[in-house]
Amino acid sequence: MIQVVHLVKDKSREGKPLAGASPLLLALVASLLVIAVMWPLGEVVSSPSITDVDQEVIAFAVDVREPFLTDLMHALTFLGGNLFVTSVLGGAALLIYLAERKKRWPIFLAGTIAGSVGLDNLIKMLVDRPRPDFHPLTGVSGSAFPSGHSAAAAALFLALAFLVTRRMSKGRVWVWVAAVVLAALVAASRVYLGAHWPTDVIGGLALGGYWTVVMANVTAAWPRSEGGEAQPPPSGR
Repeated sequence: MIQVVHLVKDKSREGKPLAGASPLLLALVASLLVIAVMWPLGEVVSSPSITDVDQEVIAFAVDVREPFLTDLMHALTFLGGNLFVTSVLGGAALLIYLAERKKRWPIFLAGTIAGSVGLDNLIKMLVDRPRPDFHPLTGVSGSAFPSGHSAAAAALFLALAFLVTRRMSKGRVWVWVAAVVLAALVAASRVYLGAHWPTDVIGGLALGGYWTVVMANVTAAWPRSEGGEAQPPPSGR
């Protein structure tokens, strides 16, 4: 992930075509690509053969339920909820803007959460996979694939890891490991609580991680005059 972002930064400094491309066009193409992949993928995971495997995993989760673990899973699932995610990203956007006075980072954070949530809802509508009905421990609504909590958690923790590790020389790997583990725990909580099939949360994690990478690249491609990192095109050309 880090190498992808650095590659875009290097190209932007050299004035190559990617840096001159419209950031909005890059975001649009990336959105269409993920829809083109996840829409048919949602149909595949909704098939009886995949659902049978999903049911076995949920049945195991129900068997290991106990009060302390249930309380822990409710706490973890809160970390992927709209209130927590928007509050943390909003606070992070404000703090980093006050610290650096650069618009690119609030744009990156806002685009990351807005895009992941918007794409999640759109793909949910297109796939329309029924939720599991197997002793749920939390209220749910809407269709199942992909998991919105998982997508939001991946977007939140990976975006924060990207910002935190920008200037770190040591310990970067551990920050990324912590981000991935937290997102995975939120995803596991959704299965444990009976809100999602296992394949839903895998899809959500993939969506959130993908869109974080997209927004990091889009932000890098934004012209410096508008808060990004790309060099403006030479005048007279």
